[in-house]
Amino acid sequence: MHMRVCGIIAEYNPFHSGHAYQITEARRRSGCDYLIAVMSGDFVQRGAPAIIDKYVRARMALEAGADLVLMLPVYASTASAEGFARAGVSALHTTGVTDALSFGCEDPAICSEPYRDLARRLSHESPEFQSVLRSALSDGLPYAQARTDAIHACYGDACDPALLDHPNNLLAFEYLRAIEYLHAGLQPYPVRRLGSYHGSASDAGCPDASGTPDHPQNYLSAGACRELLAKDPHAALNTLYREEQLPERSYELLQEYTRRYAFVAEQDLSAALHYALLAQRSTGYGSYLDCSQDLSARIRQSLPAYMDFSKFCDLLKNKSLSRARIARVLMHILLQLPADPPAPLIDTNGCLPYLRVLGFRSSATDLLHEIKQRSHAPLITRPAQAHELLTAEADTYFAQDIFASDVYRSVLSHKCGHCEADDYRRRIEIV
Repeated sequence: MHMRVCGIIAEYNPFHSGHAYQITEARRRSGCDYLIAVMSGDFVQRGAPAIIDKYVRARMALEAGADLVLMLPVYASTASAEGFARAGVSALHTTGVTDALSFGCEDPAICSEPYRDLARRLSHESPEFQSVLRSALSDGLPYAQARTDAIHACYGDACDPALLDHPNNLLAFEYLRAIEYLHAGLQPYPVRRLGSYHGSASDAGCPDASGTPDHPQNYLSAGACRELLAKDPHAALNTLYREEQLPERSYELLQEYTRRYAFVAEQDLSAALHYALLAQRSTGYGSYLDCSQDLSARIRQSLPAYMDFSKFCDLLKNKSLSRARIARVLMHILLQLPADPPAPLIDTNGCLPYLRVLGFRSSATDLLHEIKQRSHAPLITRPAQAHELLTAEADTYFAQDIFASDVYRSVLSHKCGHCEADDYRRRIEIV
C-alpha cells in the first residue's frame, strides 16, 4: 500500500492560526494522504519550558488537521537550530513512510537550487569552511554571526547568505542541510510566513505584504502570543480569538486549560535551576550538553549573584554568548543532558532510537499500521512499553524524556496547587 506522507517539525507553543494555515498549505502543496507533526515535548528550543503541556499542544495540532503527533526527544528539542532540525528530520526519516517536509520561511527562495546546493556543501563542512569559522569564533563573534561570515567568505559567490539572517529562513536552511546530511530523501515544501517573526499584539488582524488574496491575515508569531498570554491570560485569549489568531478548538482547549492550570514560564524554574547549579558547583558544568569550560567557569563565578532564571541569563550573556545559547545550556544542566551520551541520538543510518506517539486521529490507523511495518525504530504508544522495546542506550534517551516530564509536572503542580498524573498514567490523545 503506497501512501503519500508529509511531515512538519514544530513546537506549537502555543498552536495558533499560522500553524493551522501551514498544515492546510502543507497538505495542499504536497498532495499528501497523511500529515505527521514532530513536536517538542515539555521543553523547547529557546531553552525554556513550553507554556502548556505536550498533550494539550498535541491535541490542538490533531484538531487542526495533523494525523499523527510524534514527540521529539528532549535531547534534541532543547538543542541548537542544527540539532533540533537534524533530529526532527531524522524522526520523519525513521518512520519509513514520510515523503515530504513542509516548513515555514520568510522567503521560499531559500529552497531554490543555489541554497539547496549550499545545503549539500555544508552538510559536510569543508576544512576551509571550518578554519574560517574557527577564526571568526576566536575573534569573539557569536556562533550564528561567525557561521554567516564563514558562508560569506567561502560560498558568497554561489548565493546571497543574507537570506539566512531571518530566523525562519535559517531554520529552513537547517532542514535542507539535515535532509542532505541524513540522505533522508524528503521533498521540501516551503510555506511563506504571513506576518512578522517578531510580530506584536498591535499587528493582529493587519494585512501583510507577504500574504495572498486568499489569506490576507497577518498571523502573530508564537512568541507574540506568549507575550500577550503572560500579561493577562484570559483577556489575551479572548483578544487572540477575536482577531482570528487562534483556531476555535485551540481557543476552547486553552480556555479549558486555564480553568485548571497556569501557563509555565522560565521564571517558574528558578528555584530548581538554582539548586541544580549549587549541587554541582564544585565539579563545574562542562560535562553537560553545549557547555564549554569557559562558560562553566563563568557560571561558577557568577553563582553568588544568582537571583532567578531570567536575570541569570542576562548576567551571563556577552558579545560572544547569546541569551538563547545560555538559556539552552542552563536547561541542559537542569535536565541533566550530557555532552557525551552513551551513544549518538541519531545512528549511522540517520535514524532515532524510538518514535514516541503523543496522539493520532482515529482515521489514521492505516498510517500507524504502515509505520509499525516500515519504521526503523520501535513505535512507543505507552511509556511502559519502552523498557521492553528499547536497547539500553535508547532507554537512556527515553529516561531523559521522562525525567524532563517529571520536572515540568512538578513545576506545574506547584504552581497550580494540585498534583498531576505522570507520563505513565497519561493517555495519548485520540481525536
